[in-house]
Amino acid sequence: MTITPGANRHADEAFAAFGHEAQADRDLYGKPSAFMRMWTKDAKLYGPCGDFKDLKFNDKDRAPGGLSFKVPYSQPWIDYFYGQSKYAMRPITIDLPGYRTPWFVVAFGRVWHRGKRWIQVDAVHALEHYNWIRIFPDWYFPPEFQPSKEHISIGGACTVLKEQLAGNLIRLQGPLWAIPSGNLFDPNTWNLLRNAFWPMIVNPRRTGFFDTSKWTITTARMDKYMDIVDEVCRLENITPTIDWFIPGEDAQPFPEFAHLDRCTMVCDFVENDPGFAFTGTLIDGLIRTGLEMADDALEWITYPILGEDGWDDYLQKAAGTLPGKPIAVYRTGQYSTVGKLEEVVHVPMATRATGGGKSPTWINDIVVNTGNFIVGLIGAALGVPGLSLGVLTDRLKDALFAFHSVENLTLAAEAGPLRFKETFATSESTGLSLNTWASMWSSLWEVRGYESTLIEVTNGSPYWIGRDLRKGTPVGVERANSTVEVEYVREIHYEQKFAGVPGRFRLQIGEGDAEREPGSIALGKFRKLASTLTRVALGG
Repeated sequence: MTITPGANRHADEAFAAFGHEAQADRDLYGKPSAFMRMWTKDAKLYGPCGDFKDLKFNDKDRAPGGLSFKVPYSQPWIDYFYGQSKYAMRPITIDLPGYRTPWFVVAFGRVWHRGKRWIQVDAVHALEHYNWIRIFPDWYFPPEFQPSKEHISIGGACTVLKEQLAGNLIRLQGPLWAIPSGNLFDPNTWNLLRNAFWPMIVNPRRTGFFDTSKWTITTARMDKYMDIVDEVCRLENITPTIDWFIPGEDAQPFPEFAHLDRCTMVCDFVENDPGFAFTGTLIDGLIRTGLEMADDALEWITYPILGEDGWDDYLQKAAGTLPGKPIAVYRTGQYSTVGKLEEVVHVPMATRATGGGKSPTWINDIVVNTGNFIVGLIGAALGVPGLSLGVLTDRLKDALFAFHSVENLTLAAEAGPLRFKETFATSESTGLSLNTWASMWSSLWEVRGYESTLIEVTNGSPYWIGRDLRKGTPVGVERANSTVEVEYVREIHYEQKFAGVPGRFRLQIGEGDAEREPGSIALGKFRKLASTLTRVALGG
């Protein structure tokens, strides 16, 4: 066997290049230091902040996290916090390697700490905006005229969420049917088309025909947008994102649609594990939704034939066609880099859901007319012509096809006859509607049985935030039985004591929804809430 010097040299060069790249990653991602910038209420740069201390933030998936830090009580920050209008919005951006988060100050005040005066700042993530947007039935009409009663959306989950947000942002930012805010003598203030898409804009990519997410249906009547986002994103495994775009520093997010020339919040919804694609269009989402519905219907047919063991084998094979694609796998053995691991099993509180409450209008008409006809015949036989139901009319309404029930047969067999049985879905519609169908499965998801996993890991052990991991990234977690479960990055915590000193990341992988209260107290709260929602849904 002969080894040429040239081959050795190439191997050495490749190894050196690999080592240099690995060291560069360690230097960049392994010693993160936050770059903080303060912005004015008009999204113009006020200046960078390099003298903060005690910086902490918690960036959550599907919920607005929090940020806190202190700055010296010096003239630049006195001007920023006390020189502006007291209630002016104060945006803040935190840049870390491959990772930027936008925040909005919600509280600030003077504090005395260790013989020095500081300004304590508390902020909330930009997702908080979604808590303060209401979904109008008809966003293009004034609030006094909403003829549709409800805003109904059906289609790919990402398209549904973007459509609702885009329309109501136009209503609020335009603004439509209202006097615009700002300098009324500035012509740009009255440029409704320009203002409608600033300071927040929805990413138009991957919508409509090009949306491959699973199909969903939502109804809203002045509902809080964050509630809709939370429900749809949890069920369809979608991560809502808001990015702070800086022109000249960041690449244009969608140049084929628009050119952004101001700092803008770009809103998007990213499906975490689309699984597979047939066409790369909305047909994919429809096919995937159809497969789920067909699988649900198939259970009623095949489960009695296959039995519990056979059905589990079938599910295992079916699930193999839609694999999660974890980038990182964390081991939990003797030499694991995982600092903390919690695994808690939660039993299901119901296997059956009933929804509805109102009969279709045409059913009510048939029932009432039939009742009047029968009563009229009886009246004619008794010599009292023209007899009708009268005050008894309402007793016949909402009695036929008003409710519908679904049950997870696999879960029911697994839980046994002593299981907790049923929950109610507050759909406020008929038992035959798509809205009720979706609401029933959503209610079962809320009370599902699951195993919550919470692991805490250190950045760079061995994966880096900003390069390998982000919110919503699928991650493999080794369980105690040596199997690997796919979880998702749900929270990113960051702490940095002083500016210029490297900070420290901490990840939460998995929901970690372990029950912290005594069971009787928690169940009492749940029962009270459920009964209240049921009465509201039925109009009682």
